[in-house]
Amino acid sequence: MQKRSSLAIVKAVIFALVLRELRTRFNSRRMGIFWFMFEPLAYMLVMVFDRVFLRSVNMKIGGMDYAMFLVTGIVPFLMFKNIVLLGMGAIDANRGLFAYHQIKPLDCIMARVVVECVMRALVYALLVFIMGFWLGYDVSIARPLEWLGIILLGILFSFSLSIILCIWSEAMPNAKIFVTLVFMPLYFLSDVLIPVSKLPSQVQSWLAWNPFFQLSVQLRMAIDPGYPILPGISAQHMIFATLVLLLIGLALYHSRRDKLLSI
Repeated sequence: MQKRSSLAIVKAVIFALVLRELRTRFNSRRMGIFWFMFEPLAYMLVMVFDRVFLRSVNMKIGGMDYAMFLVTGIVPFLMFKNIVLLGMGAIDANRGLFAYHQIKPLDCIMARVVVECVMRALVYALLVFIMGFWLGYDVSIARPLEWLGIILLGILFSFSLSIILCIWSEAMPNAKIFVTLVFMPLYFLSDVLIPVSKLPSQVQSWLAWNPFFQLSVQLRMAIDPGYPILPGISAQHMIFATLVLLLIGLALYHSRRDKLLSI
């Protein structure tokens, strides 16, 4: 039997965990894949219908229609939020698998990140198809490589944060409730539903300390060159913050890895 390299073992483990995660999510109820796709789609379409058609909110933010403002803000934010929250609970959900020495806590977090990214990408693609071909909105991206780079930066930031919060929640289980509650106000303070460009500049500068606000604004700036440039927005700051957070998360994981396996 040919001996496998460490990288090959990690790839096989993550692939198996991804399959397990998909099976757990979609086999827990009938038509699991349909409901996973339909729920966010229905939520988004209801939001667009309510704001644009019922309330006649037809304003433009820069050169972007308000309906596309909602789509380009809600889906990425939900993906980043779910990466953090699902990664935080990855150890509890897979604790029985740690009896196999090939499986490590970090593998479980990475598997959940992969599943969340793939499924949210499918939801976003379907939404863009509906908005562009059925409803006639402009769904083009002015700078697609920059947009993709910011998406990847947001995924890495959320992954790094999930490692830190996962270790914290193992030491303090009640922290999961606190983190979940924190994301509720962040939903309204991250340029997702309300155009922050309409707020006073002093408020905008305070909101710029929110990394999810930074990601949301930079994503829309990559989509629409005419999107308002808000004070304090900087890709360099987000890159630096992500790298620092990743180093802290990996250092904490390295120091607590054996403890996590023994719990």
